[in-house]
Amino acid sequence: MSDNDYNNPRPSKRMRLDNNEPPPSSLSTLTASPSTPVRRLTYNPSPTRSSQSSPTKVKLRVLQPPALLASLPGLLAHLPNHKSYVLSLNLSLNALRKCLSMPALSPELECRAWTGLAEIGMRVIAGGLHEMDEFSWASGIEAEVDKALSKGSIIAQKHPSLRPFKLHLTLLQAQFSHWQLRTKFARTQIRNLIQSCQPSDPPYILYSAHLAAISLLITPQPTPNPTSKFTLPPTPTAAAASSPGQNKSPQDIHAAFSAVQTLETLSIKHNHPHVTLLSHILHLRILVAASMWKDAPNVIQRAETALGLSYAPASTPQPGVSTPTGAKGKEKDANGEATFITFDDPFEAAMAVHLLIMSVAYYTHVGLAAEASPRLSHLHALLDSGVLTKFPDGTVHIGFPVGPPLLVQVTHPRILFLLAFLVSSTSKRDAVGRRPKRKVFATEGLTSWDNEASSELLLPIWSTLGDLDEIEQRLARMKADLLCELVAVSIMRSEFDEAEKNLSQLIAHTRTYGIFPYFSSRITLHHAHLAHALGRPTRALQCYNVAAKLADKGSFVNLSARAGRILLKLSRRDDDDEDRDDNEEEVEDVITCCKAMGGTLEAVGHIVEACMSPEIVKTKQHLKSALTIATQSKDNHLRALVLALVASQYFYTAGDHAQQMLQTCEQLAAGLGAPPAKTSTKTGEAAGEDVVVFGNVPLGLWIGERFLELYKRVGKTARAEKQALANAQFGKAMEALKERGASLGCGNG
Repeated sequence: MSDNDYNNPRPSKRMRLDNNEPPPSSLSTLTASPSTPVRRLTYNPSPTRSSQSSPTKVKLRVLQPPALLASLPGLLAHLPNHKSYVLSLNLSLNALRKCLSMPALSPELECRAWTGLAEIGMRVIAGGLHEMDEFSWASGIEAEVDKALSKGSIIAQKHPSLRPFKLHLTLLQAQFSHWQLRTKFARTQIRNLIQSCQPSDPPYILYSAHLAAISLLITPQPTPNPTSKFTLPPTPTAAAASSPGQNKSPQDIHAAFSAVQTLETLSIKHNHPHVTLLSHILHLRILVAASMWKDAPNVIQRAETALGLSYAPASTPQPGVSTPTGAKGKEKDANGEATFITFDDPFEAAMAVHLLIMSVAYYTHVGLAAEASPRLSHLHALLDSGVLTKFPDGTVHIGFPVGPPLLVQVTHPRILFLLAFLVSSTSKRDAVGRRPKRKVFATEGLTSWDNEASSELLLPIWSTLGDLDEIEQRLARMKADLLCELVAVSIMRSEFDEAEKNLSQLIAHTRTYGIFPYFSSRITLHHAHLAHALGRPTRALQCYNVAAKLADKGSFVNLSARAGRILLKLSRRDDDDEDRDDNEEEVEDVITCCKAMGGTLEAVGHIVEACMSPEIVKTKQHLKSALTIATQSKDNHLRALVLALVASQYFYTAGDHAQQMLQTCEQLAAGLGAPPAKTSTKTGEAAGEDVVVFGNVPLGLWIGERFLELYKRVGKTARAEKQALANAQFGKAMEALKERGASLGCGNG
């Protein structure tokens, strides 16, 4: 090097961090994920020569091999949808095993290693890798996890400073015992943990223990594996098919309610309103999943009060008619118009979305469209504001004045997004019109499902393959539900080609994702309704019988199939077929169960009872009750049927009253299948005027025949002739409908 080089040294280099990166001392704890690039330190020359000082020296402490090995799982962590996820599990296990084989480990490092080994091992088990021959390295991981939990707990018990490890290990042990079908032992462990909590413990420890107790009570039992003594966690299909509270004994459900009440009491005592709100949402979720609708209104009201919301019933079920009112319920924009509120806090936003979805589902189930409408409008406003981006991986935090926050895992936002389409479709019961919203929401939901299927799924870093499969299966089930909605609304609107197409797609989809057994009863019920609408009573009766046997006794599908079978037999009671009359006990049971369900089935129960009643006064009373329910739920398909039955009761005694109801019924029947364009289907001409035939053909023909008789009775010859021509066109359409039904099978089969 020359003298000039010494006299003119190169500009000193400084260390620069990329885009708000943490200091170098924290880089050893960073976890890289597929969506987060690994941060690197870069050194760039100084732009000026003003600084002639020596480069900044960073003193790095030598990391001992045990500490490095214990830290490797965090550095190697990947999401379950990453291509190197399984490899990272294998390397992490080897690193922790190597660490634990080293001598003279400190208690903290050894406890940390045992805890990490238990966590990684449970991820392997949750993904079912230990049951696959290609992953021989995972063989025997169950015993290794059991040993790790035991060893780690012993060390944490001896050293008070390791108490946080004790909490975490106990929660892992309870989950592991639950997987092994040792339910009582798991619950005992959580109960002992709650009793051992001390006043000096941070709030998150106490609340985590109580939430774990609730989770054990409402989580479905794992699926046994006949090839192993160990019992796998819920398989993807079973997990997707189960909801909190389903397939649980009444004792467990009531125990869960008690645990939620305890959580609420503690949160009120310690003045933690967010935990109180969480207890309300958990209470409502258990009620909805267990179909315990009686207490739902009170819980909904308490949760809405906790969020500062209140709703006025809408006069019509259209979005935007009513807005939330209250402390947080309504805001005003620059023009002074009322708008729905949005939530800045991610936890409140997540709880609001959960609450609105469940409340809309409840009010739809009981047939109160006026209550469901403003809540559905608020839900749409929240989604349009991008509320789901506040918790993109499905986790939110509850902060406390003292100690670390409580991490809560909620329903994944992608599930909530598609669930909003499904809830919107089911809540819009009206199938009348050119573009019924029930069909629009279902169609848009399927489009969104296809778009979201190709996008990356963001998950917490501790997620497992089982969690990933569960989300995918839940999404698959929601697509099946949306297809079911399309099939149902297509049958209601006499769009039989579209109904058959969607029904075939539904069957293919459920078989592809292995969820056909969970939809077999609903699919069979759709086949029954389709055959019934096409005038194939024998096949419809067979499908009703099969659907009733496949569905759980007392379920919505079971009662729908049994009621449909009874009504079909009543319509054919004059035939010579032998199996026409149902057992009186069966009819009474169906009536009682339907009326207890509320909503649509309650109206169906009144219709069946009206048809079976020998007294005209009681028949009219039951039909009036059914009409009230159908009107409140805005179900014009059912309302048209009830109006036709009521009109038949007044046909010979109050002709004017019957004619008014028939006119309303005619409008509804015409709207059940109206073409999307603003042009009618013209099938003939009479006296220079077009005769229009569209909508529900059987109901339209029946109404036309009643009108013709009324016109003849009062001597309106011209109108009677015009109606006769219209009836002739309806008759041709009815014959074509019967031929279409016969072409799908043999006769009425």
